[in-house]
Formats: sequence, structure tokens, C-alpha cells
Amino acid sequence: MELCTVSPDEEVDLELLRTRMKPLVESHPSVAYIYIVLMSGALIVGTGGNFLILTVIGAMRNLQRTGKVFIINMALADLCVAAVADPMCVLAVIKGEGWFDDKRWLCEGVASMCLTACFCAFLSLSLASFNRYVFICHHNIYDKIFTTKSCICLCISAWVGAFFFEVPNFFGWGGHYFDAKSHQCIWDRTASLSYTMFVSLVLIFSPLFLMLICYILIFRHIYVIKLNLHQFQDKDTDPKRMRKTWLETLRTSRMLLGIFVVFLVCWTPYAIVIIFDFYKKLSTEMHLFVTMLAHFHSSANCIVYTITNRNFRTGVMRRFGCGSCGRASLSSESDTKSTEIAKISASRLTNVASSGSNRSNDSTD
Repeated sequence: MELCTVSPDEEVDLELLRTRMKPLVESHPSVAYIYIVLMSGALIVGTGGNFLILTVIGAMRNLQRTGKVFIINMALADLCVAAVADPMCVLAVIKGEGWFDDKRWLCEGVASMCLTACFCAFLSLSLASFNRYVFICHHNIYDKIFTTKSCICLCISAWVGAFFFEVPNFFGWGGHYFDAKSHQCIWDRTASLSYTMFVSLVLIFSPLFLMLICYILIFRHIYVIKLNLHQFQDKDTDPKRMRKTWLETLRTSRMLLGIFVVFLVCWTPYAIVIIFDFYKKLSTEMHLFVTMLAHFHSSANCIVYTITNRNFRTGVMRRFGCGSCGRASLSSESDTKSTEIAKISASRLTNVASSGSNRSNDSTD
């Protein structure tokens, strides 16, 4: 009778298999199925939606001066997440960690690409916000700052900078691995607390803070312009007139507000969890939820554009051959309003001021 012997290498392999977690579909099937359905929907919407952003906004002729190139750059980054990273998340939930044992290069490559694309989306969104702020609030210097060459250089710099911020994961300040909590190939948030804080505070909350400041200043500027125009046309300060001015300001700023709210909702929970759960005490469900919510951001911008931009909706319908949609001008409604506000912000207010000074001079005489 022959005895079965096991070599040391085989013992190591068996021990490794015993320590491997089961795929999520086996350990938590109900959670896994919900995750698969939601993430599959996100990757379909994100892939198709960002492709539509590239084709429809790329065809809009009047958007160059209001940062079309930054929107396209952000759509490219979101497309990388939706079309590549999201399918790998679904595959990881089904296959589990063991499937990547002989594919470490794939796991590290997907994790690196996903984080780089997310960083690039953050930087592109910050550039788009600052671009819109300068265009509306400082229209007279816009052409000096945002030339075609400078915008292209800024977009390239966003990709270079994003990869620069991701590279430390290859050299010990961070890392790439299969996260047993979120069940996906991702950057190692537990490798270095300093790098985790850098990602959360500098690369997530800083763009959020910059967007908030820019949009508050834009919103205030639009409100003041509309209020002065109404007062110039009608000196009556009826509360109904003030309410009308407020509603008009909201309608003009709705796309900016939508983009900001989506970023806030999708990334704030993740930025908080990666810092306060550095030692992995929260449940698997919590980590699955916050990472999935962060991935949803790459699929949400196209929804914001569709809801808040009438001409973008028309452009999408035309792409699908809807002949009853009418001929779209392919210029953004909100961008057109922003252009009008930027142009009248100097001329109309100057007229208001000069008219007011003339009246005061007349009364003095």
C-alpha cells in the first residue's frame, strides 16, 4: 500500500487555498446577486452614456469656450472605469480571489488603471469648475487663460498628474491587491495610513471644496446679475420678483448643482470610510456599498446632462434616429445662458450704474 506524500510546495499551495475567502456568490449569495445587478446596470449606463457624451458633446459647436475639452476628458476617464473596472468588479465577485492567483498582473493593472482614471476625473472636474467660474465671473480675461493649446495641455497634465499620484502604489507607499472586504482588485488602503489620508483629503475632498467655492461664486454672480436686471427693468422690490430671480438662478445653475451633488453623494462616504476604517472593522456589506457608490460616479454624469440639458437630450435622440425631435442646434442650453450672463455682466451692469449716476446727477441739478 503506497502512502500519499505531499511536497513542501504543495503544502504551501493547500494552505493558501484554505486561507482564501470564498467568492461572494458562495459566501453571501443574496448580497452578491444584488451587487451584480446594480454594478451591471452601472457599467451598461456608464459605457453607453460616456460614449454618448463623447459623440454628442464633441459635435456641439458652441461649447469650446466653456470647457468642452474638460468634459470630454472627464468622460474618457469615466469610460475607463465603467467599461473596464466595473466588469472586473462583477467578475471578481463571481470568481473570487483565487481566480487571480496566476493573474496578479491583471489584478494590479486593473487596480492601477481604475485609480488613475478616478484621479483624472477628479482633476478634470476641478478644471471644468474653475473654467466655468472664470468664463462667467471673469469673462474679460477668459480668452487669455483658456486658449485651445492651454486647455489641451491641462487635459494632458490631468492624466500625467493622475498617474503620478497613483505611482506610489508600486513603490511601497500604498499597493495593489484583492481586497477581501470589497471583493475586488483595488489599491491597498491599509498599506499606508499617510497615503490613504492623502487620497481622501487631498485627491477627493480638495476637488470637492474647490467645486463648492466655484459654484457658490457662480451662483452668487448669476443671482446678482439677474436681480440687477430685474431692478433696472422694474424698480419694484416685490417679494414675488425676488422669488422669480431665485428660481431663474436655480434653473440656470441646475447642471452645475447636479454635477456637484453627484460627486458629493458618490465619493464622500468612500473618503470617510477609508480613513476611519483603516483597520477593516466595518462589515463587508458596508465596503461593498461605498466602493460601488464611488464607481457609480462614472455612470452618473451622463444622467445629469440628460436631465438638466435639453439640447443634450435632443442630440442623444438624434443619435438614435429620432426624426420627430427636430433639428437641434447642438449648443448647450445652460452654456448659452452662461454665455449671455457672462456677456451682459459687464455691459448691463455698467448701463445700470451709469443710469443710476445720471439720475442722481439730474436730481442734484
